[in-house]
Amino acid sequence: MTSRDEQIAAMRGRNRNLRKDRLDECYLTIRRAYERESVIDHLAQVVEERDRTPSDYRVLSNDEARHLQHFNDDSYHWDSYCQQLGRSIVFGEIGYVFEELQHIPAPGVPIDSRHPRFDAVLSATRELTALGHRPNILCAPIGLFVPFTEQNNRTIDWYSTPNELLIAPGGPTLEIHWSSALAPLDRFIVFDSRKTIWRVKLDPVTDHRLTVMIGEPPSPAEAVAFLAETVAKFEITDRTAVRSIAVTGESELNGGADDPSSQPQSG
Repeated sequence: MTSRDEQIAAMRGRNRNLRKDRLDECYLTIRRAYERESVIDHLAQVVEERDRTPSDYRVLSNDEARHLQHFNDDSYHWDSYCQQLGRSIVFGEIGYVFEELQHIPAPGVPIDSRHPRFDAVLSATRELTALGHRPNILCAPIGLFVPFTEQNNRTIDWYSTPNELLIAPGGPTLEIHWSSALAPLDRFIVFDSRKTIWRVKLDPVTDHRLTVMIGEPPSPAEAVAFLAETVAKFEITDRTAVRSIAVTGESELNGGADDPSSQPQSG
C-alpha cells in the first residue's frame, strides 16, 4: 500500500460517531452509481492492476466534507448525493479519455458549427475501415446534438444501451458518446476502441476500480468526509486507429455546467 492508501484506510476507520446503517448504505450507493454508469469498458480495453506503486497514472478524485449531524439525522436523505458522487468519477473518466484523444491532429476540412454538415464523420469511418481497423466509437460535442441527429436520424438506433448507435451505411456501427461541461470536446472523433487501453489500479482493500472513503476527518470538527476516486492511465496503442474532425465557428459545443455532486436532501 502507498502512503495515500494508508491515509485513506485510516480515515475509513474513523467512523465511531457515524450511523452504521447509513454508512453501509452510502458506500453501496456510491459504488453502484459508478458501476452502473461507467462506460470505460466501451471506450477501451481495461487492464486491472494491483501494483499500487506511484507512477504517471491519473488520479480522478472528488472529495467533500459534510455536517456530521446531517449524516446521522433521519430527516436527511443521502441517496441522491451519493449517486452524484459516484457519477462524478464517471465524468472524470470520460473527460480524461476525451482529453487524450484530442491530442490526435485533425487534418482536413473542419465542420462549420454555424452550418454543419457531417459527411466527414462517415468518411473518417470508411478511411479507418480501409486501413483494416474496426471503428466502433464516435465521440461528439453535445452542442451539435440537434443538427447531427436531424441529419442522421434514420441511421441512429435510439434504443441501444448504454448509448445510442450510429449505423454507418454499408459500414460499421458506432456507439455515440456525447461531450458535456465536465467532459468537454472540441471535435468529432472516430476510433477503434480495441486500439486503446485503460489501465486502472484496484483498491488494495476492496479490489474494486473505485476507491470510496467515508470517515471523520481530524478537521473540521463535527464533519464527515466523503472521497471517491480511481487511479488510471489511458493509452492509445495505435494512433492510426483514430480520426479527428475539427469543428469551427462560434458555438457552445459542450452545453451548460453539470453539477458533479449535490447537497443531501432534508425533508
